Amino acid sequence: MAGTLRRKLTAIIFALLLLGVGFAAGQYYLNRTYQAQVEAAYRRALGELATHFQQLAGELGRARLAVSSKQRGLIGSNLRRLVYAAQSNLGELPLGEIDLEGLCGLLAAVYEQTYYFVQEEADPQVLEELYGQVQYVSGELGSLLLDKQQEFPWVSWQEYFAAKATVPQLLQAFTAINAGLGELDASWAERVPLTRGEITGESIEPEQAVEAARSFCRRDGLHFQVTGESKGQIPTYTVEAKDERGRIVVEVSQRGGLVLWMMDSAEVDSRRLSTQEMVEAGRAFLEERGFPPLQITDVQVLQNRATLTFVPEREGILRYAEPVKVQVSAADGSILGFWGTSFYTAQSRREGSEEPLKRGEVVEGKLRDGLEVLQEKLALIPTAEEGEVLTRRLGVRYKDDYYLIYLNAATGEEEQIVQVSSPQYF
Repeated sequence: MAGTLRRKLTAIIFALLLLGVGFAAGQYYLNRTYQAQVEAAYRRALGELATHFQQLAGELGRARLAVSSKQRGLIGSNLRRLVYAAQSNLGELPLGEIDLEGLCGLLAAVYEQTYYFVQEEADPQVLEELYGQVQYVSGELGSLLLDKQQEFPWVSWQEYFAAKATVPQLLQAFTAINAGLGELDASWAERVPLTRGEITGESIEPEQAVEAARSFCRRDGLHFQVTGESKGQIPTYTVEAKDERGRIVVEVSQRGGLVLWMMDSAEVDSRRLSTQEMVEAGRAFLEERGFPPLQITDVQVLQNRATLTFVPEREGILRYAEPVKVQVSAADGSILGFWGTSFYTAQSRREGSEEPLKRGEVVEGKLRDGLEVLQEKLALIPTAEEGEVLTRRLGVRYKDDYYLIYLNAATGEEEQIVQVSSPQYF
């Protein structure tokens, strides 16, 4: 009897051990799978960042030679697209412990210069300086990518990104790149015309910038402090704070004390919210900070972060050149990013009377048969050659798909056709 009991007890203990080993093995497998996915995403983001900077250098090189308005328009559009792509890549890399002011400032400067370039108002010396700095970053990123590809496969990228490795080469490399850029030439402000607008208002002190950042973020337990100043067309204070989630960087204008942009490096490991829920979270964020009603025009979800683009409507016209962007966590709806510079600078351009917008009758027969027009609005959209053009924005359904068609309000010609996922973007 005692022997039977011992055998049963032994069998139970053995079974429990097997279950424990199986559970541990399963957790190890899941952890390794997740780590492999994360590392693959980081490798892709770094590779794309290097590629986009290489392409930026190529486009800026062409910009130095372009004369015709057609080429200027094409190059300007390509540069803006590549800047957006590079900014998105930086957002995917967990580089919260690194000062990226130089890199972010360089991308912002390239984006701003595209408008002057297309309108033949860019200073050739400015283009040369941007070309040199973008080339420098492109070369450094290329070398960094080559080094990473040659590392032993069992060295985890997660260790590098978390600064746990003995020699955190990746962190050091980005720090060196940013330091090598130095502060962007402040004399540009004297050479660049203010056709894109400026920030107006009274000058503020660093303490007021800290309060502006704290009031904008509305996060308890954060200690903000000014970590830098930037001179140029729009002088700013860089304000930063850290908590257990990550690092928050806020750029505050020295005139007016406006938050121009904000980035939160917190990781988002899952998606629990629908697109509509994220749009509502972004809209509520803007309303709570005093923004007027804005029209959602685009949603891009990448790495569980949704970047929402809103545009204002004024005098019955949607103003696409004055966007406000908000980045929302797909896990809990928290706000991870904000960009409002274009919206704020547009306010100074509105001072005084605006030039009358050229309107006319849309030529009949500009839409193909089978389209169902669900909505129509006027929209002022940026164009490479003319700066901005007034359009009639038609929200249409074709079979089971939805599109926005922008027809020139004066001629009826198609300016743009954009597919959207649902009528909520009408």
